[in-house]
Amino acid sequence: MPGQIKIDDGAGNYTILTNAGSLGSDKTITIPNTTGTMALTSDSFGKVLQVVQGTLSSAASTTSTSYSDTGLTASITPSNSSNKVLVILSHNLGLSRGSDGSADGRVKLLRGATDIWGGEILNPYYRGQASGGAMVLYWTWGTTFLDSPSTTSSTTYKTQFRSGEAADTIYVSTSNQTDTITLMEIDGT
Repeated sequence: MPGQIKIDDGAGNYTILTNAGSLGSDKTITIPNTTGTMALTSDSFGKVLQVVQGTLSSAASTTSTSYSDTGLTASITPSNSSNKVLVILSHNLGLSRGSDGSADGRVKLLRGATDIWGGEILNPYYRGQASGGAMVLYWTWGTTFLDSPSTTSSTTYKTQFRSGEAADTIYVSTSNQTDTITLMEIDGT
């Protein structure tokens, strides 16, 4: 049976809470012990709940064909295990070629120790360059990934990189520009 709760502010103004109809069972509304506005409708779904950003401003490079940490990392603690984390990456990359006239590198994204995206192939071709030259190609590279970590524990995201072959070198945070990883918690409830 529908019902109402009327709250009087003492000056003749009222706030009325109305039951939408038969609820099927008892319902409880818990008011958080904080200041601010509490959303009581489902319109909070999909909202950004928090944003965390990590930066890397020290250049690093590798010629190894095994993955290693770039140094770009950030951690976030989801407020609900149903929520998602949108990861936005921006790397200032460089590649120097091997003797075959092209350079090859890889970048990947991890949640903790788990690969969640990548092995992205970065394979620009150096046209018109003499074999064995020392040319380096620089550019800004980025991507986004929507993750479902299914946890309320602190969760760390990071990137790793590797060379495609030992003769190539891949660089991050080139010319000491700032690389960024931005984590956005998205309400999934």
